[in-house]
Amino acid sequence: MFANRLSKLQHQQWVEDGYLHLKNVILREEAAEYLDAANEVIGPYEKENPGVREKGYYTIIQTLERTSRIDPLMDHPNLFPIILDLMGPYLQIMGSQIYVRYPNKKDENLSGWHTDAGPSLRQVRVGPDSLPLNFKIQFFLTEIPEENCANFMIVPGSHRREFPKERPPKNENPPGAIQLICEPGDCAIFPNALWHAVAPNHSDTVRRSITFRYGQMWCRSYDYEKCPEEVLARMTPRRRRLMGDMGENYTATDYFKPKNQIEIIMDGLDFECPHV
Repeated sequence: MFANRLSKLQHQQWVEDGYLHLKNVILREEAAEYLDAANEVIGPYEKENPGVREKGYYTIIQTLERTSRIDPLMDHPNLFPIILDLMGPYLQIMGSQIYVRYPNKKDENLSGWHTDAGPSLRQVRVGPDSLPLNFKIQFFLTEIPEENCANFMIVPGSHRREFPKERPPKNENPPGAIQLICEPGDCAIFPNALWHAVAPNHSDTVRRSITFRYGQMWCRSYDYEKCPEEVLARMTPRRRRLMGDMGENYTATDYFKPKNQIEIIMDGLDFECPHV
């Protein structure tokens, strides 16, 4: 059942602060299953990439090509209506990732402050009433009970400001920076323009999370030019479309004026399509 919708308070926070921290979006038991799926990817990846573990932190891209077990997160019933409320129905998944953050006793951040999508999009900041160009959803799969546990860090409201040409050093945080305290099953949604980083990990836990990047479907994807057919073959029509599959005999114009988009994306949903 697709019940969760974006509330007025959440919309106000999205506009003003530039992010949402949604608590208990998925059950802890379900989060544990996704953690198990992530670990099944992490093990072989570390064997294929000797030395990556010693670095202390890394990102695995093209996750949907590595496992089918996280497919339900693509349009999870507790979250997908909120995604549609934020971005509208003309959307796609532009990339999927697993984040791995090992304990590290250093005082500097594991990942420095940045915005997503490169220097060009960094200079594009949409208005408060505009649909976003793209945003990430990070599903937290391990406990982050206090600060400096490889927390996701953000500067609320920074999505409306120009990012500094000189990045702050890794051992410094901009004024107003906060660290999110999260439980397994929480998620954070944030647009590409929000300033963000990863705190040091002074805990004894390897922080693991799964991230999906959603974008307007005319935007260029991150993980693929065209998703492999063997991946698409296992997916529902909506998930295929979310991966950019337009079927046979499509043209580039279809990504601006997609055929049957509303019918495919809204199949099984019991509310009117927003932002048609």
